[in-house]
Amino acid sequence: MCMKSKRTILLLTPIYVLSILIALSAGWNTGLAQRRGPIVDILGRPTTTPPEVHTYISVVDPNTGRAIDDLSDANFAVQVSDEDVDATVELETRGVAVVMIIDRGGIARRGDPRIGQAVELVDNLLTRLDLNGSARADMAALIGIRGREHGGLTPDVRFTDFDPNAIRNEFDKLRTEVVDEVTPLYDGIDRAIEWITENDQADTREKLAYRRPIIVVFSDGIDNQFSSESYETIIINKCLQNNIMLYAVRMEAPGRTTDTDNLEALASQTNGLYITHNTDTRDQVLNLFDDIVTQRQSYRVTFPLYRLPGDYQVRIQVIDTPVGDGSAETTASSKLQVPKIALITPADGLRLTVPYSKTLGGFETTLITLTAQVTPVDGAVREPAEVRYFANGGRIGASATPPDYQFVWNVSALVTATTETQAQNFTLIAEADDRYLDAKMTTPPVNIAVTWEKKQVPMVEATVEEAKRSWWIVIPLIAMLIGLLILLILLIRTRGEVARKAVKSTTGVLKGVTKRLGATSQPAPGKLVVVQGANIGKEHRLAAQITKVGRDPQFCDLALYDEFVSNPHFSIQLDQTQFYITDEGSTNGTKLNGTPIPSHQRLLLQPDSLIEVGNTRLQFKRLGGTTRQLGGHSEPPPSPSTPP
Repeated sequence: MCMKSKRTILLLTPIYVLSILIALSAGWNTGLAQRRGPIVDILGRPTTTPPEVHTYISVVDPNTGRAIDDLSDANFAVQVSDEDVDATVELETRGVAVVMIIDRGGIARRGDPRIGQAVELVDNLLTRLDLNGSARADMAALIGIRGREHGGLTPDVRFTDFDPNAIRNEFDKLRTEVVDEVTPLYDGIDRAIEWITENDQADTREKLAYRRPIIVVFSDGIDNQFSSESYETIIINKCLQNNIMLYAVRMEAPGRTTDTDNLEALASQTNGLYITHNTDTRDQVLNLFDDIVTQRQSYRVTFPLYRLPGDYQVRIQVIDTPVGDGSAETTASSKLQVPKIALITPADGLRLTVPYSKTLGGFETTLITLTAQVTPVDGAVREPAEVRYFANGGRIGASATPPDYQFVWNVSALVTATTETQAQNFTLIAEADDRYLDAKMTTPPVNIAVTWEKKQVPMVEATVEEAKRSWWIVIPLIAMLIGLLILLILLIRTRGEVARKAVKSTTGVLKGVTKRLGATSQPAPGKLVVVQGANIGKEHRLAAQITKVGRDPQFCDLALYDEFVSNPHFSIQLDQTQFYITDEGSTNGTKLNGTPIPSHQRLLLQPDSLIEVGNTRLQFKRLGGTTRQLGGHSEPPPSPSTPP
């Protein structure tokens, strides 16, 4: 450049001067000769794939410009809201985004070879970049600087990740165009920062977010006209805020001296490096390029974020590296939500009857199958350790078998069988614990109704059971039965005495008072004798014109205690001296001598005929002769008269 600023250094100790001379002889600036710790840069905003967070960490040795690429899980410590969490790391290629700035003032005068050297260095760096258009490709941009009145920042080739020729196409113009004016280097650096941090192309912004940003300046120093400490401070702060590392290559020419303080300050304070290029140090500059491109390697750090939705402060420490420890902070977002759980079976409104088995003497085994479904709403599939089931608030069981967590509930054992039907309503729910958020999930309630059939017991057992329940009634009944039995015995004895007395007093009188009737007397009746069924041996005289036989004495003349007999069942008609039988439309029919008889049809009844109705058999008997009943004062028949 034409005019270079010179900073006045009032106090320089011999040691400091010596260190500067050593650094210059080696081509490197060591600053205060103090080794710096690693530069830890979080590339872009962490991405969340519940329940994990992924972020890319660039770890660079600022003393060499080389990525530190031999770290393991043990070298990383992650804290979320000041709580330690486990993390895993793996090395990945993410690419670098390099803006190459050629400060043309001072090095592009007519006959100055340094502009050609600068272009050659840019080409060497460009060759080392991997511009293949892939998701992990490097990115490159080029800015040339002329005077503000001569075009300013020209050429300016914006970021490309696939076309290095877009930059190389500017090389000829850079080599041949003479630049005599002073140039604003800070303007070029500021433009490079803008391209990295505020790029107006959305797709380029997205790519830049996950690439290591680097600025490489080729210059012989900063012109006094554009030297401003405030502007320099702004540049440095912007680089630090956006983790941009700035590397300065001072283009030196034999016999020419320039003020390099500004370049050194920019490089050292932005965690970059300052190096002088000349014939002796050319290989060192190329080695620096080799180190710079290693920064395309970064660490993919993965750690869990078991937190409710929200943003959380994350601190990532890199420890025990060859150059010490470093750290960086960022914000990570949790998208975790408590999963939804629902009862799949039984269906809401189910009504179930538990049958009673006489054979088993109890309820038949009746089972209800409960199943549940757990559905994540945040994309993080996880299965609870167990699902617990409740009925009316009481736990009935649990299942640890995904995916449906089936549990079989035996409802037949819930109650004891009684002679009454039993029913109960149940409200069922299931619950489980979300192991990510340590929160409980509960299903909507499902309502069911269960009915247990009443116990079926034999008559004798039922009587015994009833007696057990009504024992206080049995005692008076027994007393009443005993009293009735005593009365019956007394009645029988009394009637026996009366009968004997009556027979004794009338036997003599009755003798001789009955005699055979003539032809004009009434026909002798018949009788029915029960030969099978209830009251076997019972007889009924057939003295009436019509005798009705059935089950109920209120409707029949002869009552048979047989549940298969109708009311009335059949009738016997006395017509002159003959007896007839008619079935009165009974339910179970009437058999005469084993043959069913038609309903409502009168049939002649022969002596000794057998009549079958229900479970009862009767035999018809004709009584012998005809009799008549005499009064108590009958006169003896007159004696035949003596013929005269």
